[in-house]
Amino acid sequence: MSITKRIFRATAAFASVVGLVSGLSLTVSSTARAAEEIDIAIISFSPYAPWYVIQEKGMANGLNINVQIIEDITAKNAAITSGKVQCMLNTLDSVVVARAAGVPMKVIAIPAMSYGLDEMVVDAAITSVDQFPGKSYGADYAFLNHMWMLLTLKAAGIPLDALTHSVMLPQDAAAAFVSGGLDIDVNYKPFSTQSLTRDGAHVLKTSLTDRTWERGLISESIACNETWLKENPDTAKELLRAWFEAIDWWKNNPDEGNELIAKGLDWPVGDVREVQHGAIMLSLDQNLGAFGIGDGKPVCASLPDAAPKGPTEPSGWGAALFGGRPDCEAGYLSATWELFGNLYKEVGVNDTTSPASDGLDSSVLERLAADGVGKTYSSNAWIGRVGL
Repeated sequence: MSITKRIFRATAAFASVVGLVSGLSLTVSSTARAAEEIDIAIISFSPYAPWYVIQEKGMANGLNINVQIIEDITAKNAAITSGKVQCMLNTLDSVVVARAAGVPMKVIAIPAMSYGLDEMVVDAAITSVDQFPGKSYGADYAFLNHMWMLLTLKAAGIPLDALTHSVMLPQDAAAAFVSGGLDIDVNYKPFSTQSLTRDGAHVLKTSLTDRTWERGLISESIACNETWLKENPDTAKELLRAWFEAIDWWKNNPDEGNELIAKGLDWPVGDVREVQHGAIMLSLDQNLGAFGIGDGKPVCASLPDAAPKGPTEPSGWGAALFGGRPDCEAGYLSATWELFGNLYKEVGVNDTTSPASDGLDSSVLERLAADGVGKTYSSNAWIGRVGL
């Protein structure tokens, strides 16, 4: 299935990223590149692809957006470092690692987060997280599913090395689980669906039931070269304004939007529907809530209309991992960034951490909010409502 192109290798040593960073010259400047020419790097993943809607509908005033599909994270980090691309979309936890390795980029928005797309599939004998010690699990390295397992263990008070981590791409982890080579597959659809073909296998939890969306624990991000951001604030503002216009339009026109996204990615439209059924595309207001700007409401306080609500019992993430803070609160993003960095450092993914103040930049969102863009593009419809 074309959905498999979501895969990118986070297993590449991040030490090599540092080498790439030190060996490249930063060439981004407003004089070297015409402001209207913008290169965006994505992986082949529908929540990253509203740029095709922007292109098709001519939504970016005065900008020519060139979409580059770069599946390998090291190549993408190198491209943004060298100035070959100005912005990219990637999982938030991977950006935390890259920033700690010296990649000069800042997160300017949270475009989407998992809402049931990710699943932990376990063998018949496992009925609770308390049974995880001594088991084996498959997940890619320094990728969102790896982080989800670390979060799960930390919240349960289980040592992070209590399980055997088999570093595998999603399709390989599913195959290993089905053959009996793993006890747990931390994966996402459709691979987790394949894992369920093993006799007795069942879903222990999903990103929906685990309420990871309360504090953005499985989130995507839009990150841009920090020098480019500083030198081109108006271009960055128009770029992000067009993004929110496209998201608002897609929410109101899900069938046509799915078709445009499928065409751009060269996916079957059914793959787009499947992914969007397990994701939330954040509005400007929900981004303001994530960063803690003004009266913005985070996703946990403004779930999309018609989206399933998940379990009603508290997740306990705030008490377990955030020093007793509420499970749902505005301005959660900085603390989530810090948690990701600390957990990845604890397990040896990175040697150091980069503070949220170095990696997050809310200035573009603040300018859009001041212009009233959030009132213009205010739909909170769930794209996944169109079904599979």
